[in-house]
Amino acid sequence: MIQPEEASKLGGCEALVDCHDSKAYAPGMAGPVASVLLPSKMSVERVAALRSGISRIANDVRGDDFWLDQRPFILTVGPEYPEAISEILEAGLPEVLGWSPEDVVSFAAMCNDDEDHRLLARLCIDLAEAEGGVIDFGGLLAIGPLLDGLQDDKPVRVENPGGVTGVLFATARSHYGDVALARSWLRHASFRMVK
Repeated sequence: MIQPEEASKLGGCEALVDCHDSKAYAPGMAGPVASVLLPSKMSVERVAALRSGISRIANDVRGDDFWLDQRPFILTVGPEYPEAISEILEAGLPEVLGWSPEDVVSFAAMCNDDEDHRLLARLCIDLAEAEGGVIDFGGLLAIGPLLDGLQDDKPVRVENPGGVTGVLFATARSHYGDVALARSWLRHASFRMVK
């Protein structure tokens, strides 16, 4: 995986996007990250189909690094660390989802401009829709309940939080959303992915 400070060496954010004159990029700072939790393990064929789909829409692909609209992203298939799925299960998310996540696919934006947030959301929406997953926003959105975890908060399922259409699943660690919620959030005036 490319680290933010290495992006310029490999044709990343500094080389392909003029981020220096905006809030989009600062050395050592990448953009938002989000994941799609999946109800089954990604097979070799499904991973190949995902990579093929990315190749069709990307300007350039180099291993797990790809560029959309000249903006750099990183793909990760599988949990970021071995305990990631078990932590989600222990947080009680399956109780409100109705199923247990078996796998995860993550996307990381290497810049932090509004367009990077929008492209990241679209990547997650497309994959969640195709695979029947939910989006892990990687933190708490500006909508929905904030569970502090201090009082044994149980996960909750909230329909149409803050007027955003769809279903939000909240744990003390993160907010998760169905495709309808992510689409509606993308159109919302306060839209931002979690950074």
